[in-house]
Parts: sequence; C-alpha cells; structure tokens
Amino acid sequence: MIITGHRGALGSEPENTLRSFRRAVADGCDEIELDLRVTADGELVVMHDADVDRTTNGHGPVSSLTFAELRALDAGLGEAVPTWAETVEAVSVGFQAEVKAPEAVPLLAESLKDPALATRVLVTSSSADILLAVRQLVPSAATGLILGLTPGVDEILARVGAASASWALCGITGLTVEAVATLHAHDIAVTAWPVPDPAVYAQAVRLGVDGITTDHPGRLRAGVRE
Repeated sequence: MIITGHRGALGSEPENTLRSFRRAVADGCDEIELDLRVTADGELVVMHDADVDRTTNGHGPVSSLTFAELRALDAGLGEAVPTWAETVEAVSVGFQAEVKAPEAVPLLAESLKDPALATRVLVTSSSADILLAVRQLVPSAATGLILGLTPGVDEILARVGAASASWALCGITGLTVEAVATLHAHDIAVTAWPVPDPAVYAQAVRLGVDGITTDHPGRLRAGVRE
C-alpha cells in the first residue's frame, strides 16, 4: 500500500514546504501530496490556498503576487514557498500533484515531458476539466480524480470515467470493500483519505485500497509497527 504524506508531513511541519516534504520522506512516505498554483509572473509554485494569508506572513492571492514577492514571505519556521522545480529536485519519492488552478496545467504538462519525472507523478484534481486538459497535453499522464464525501460506486465510476482518470481518491468514510473491488474490476486504483492513525489504517487495509493519505506519517508508521 502506498503511504502518501499530505502536503508533506502536515501534522508536524509547515505544510507544502521543503521541510515538510523532507520530513515526510524521513518518516517513511512512499509519495508526497502537494498543491500547484501559478504566480502573477508565471512561476509554478506549491501552495494550497488561493491566497497566502493562512500559511504565510503575507496577504493576497497567489495569482496577484510575483514570484519575488511570494518568495519573500515566511511559510513557517523560516521556510520559503517552493517552486515545483525545486521540489522535484529536492524530493526523491513520487508525487500526487494536485492542480489547484487551470493556468498550472500547461506548466505542469511541460515538466512531464521528462519521462523520468512523469513516472513519479500522479496528477490529481477535483475538476474533471483540469484532468482532461492534462490528458490532452500529456496523453500518457497518470491522473486521479479527488472525491470529497464518497458517493455510491456507480457515481464514482461515472465521474472517474468522465475525467478519463485511472485513480479515485476517496474519502474513507462511506468507502466499502465492495466498492473498492468494483473499482478494481474496472481498472481504477483507489486511495483513501484521511488516515490519521493505525486504527483507520487497519480499516484501509481491510478495504483493500491501493494507497492512503495521512497528515501524520511518522505517527502512523510508528503505530503500525507497534
């Protein structure tokens, strides 16, 4: 089962920073989940929210700030907001790269022309249109549709199919063994989230999912070992 660190090690470090990503790798993650947006001057950066207010000491939308302005902000514990390119260079494991803004699609697609990188990246979004745009630019890209509250399996199949995706990223609440088996029968892999502790991890194992996403990879690994 793939263990993915949500925005790195969100529960321990400033989210979506190189420090958080390195911590998640050190804590044993197989993959890092992160979020992509674009600055006013066209730099592909790692940031979850549309604005910088919650996660930095700055204010305003990411899309209205230049990269230099964004770079001057403190993203927590002295960390800077990283670029996608810096993150790829710094992290050796795979990525779930969630596209938060349509303007990020061509920039991400350009980077995925590197086959060595493309094999490490699952492009994700809650928007079918974004995933279809990625697929148009990079037909071989691995893509996954993010679902919030998990709907019935027929709806999951319909929505994932409409997005031309090969992964369903499902809220673990409401996910069933039967639904996971049905998705697998349709060649759709399943990630369950959130998985905060060993008890929920055990539930994910029983469900038969292919991966889980956690805010606390270190705590989860330690608890599972025990």
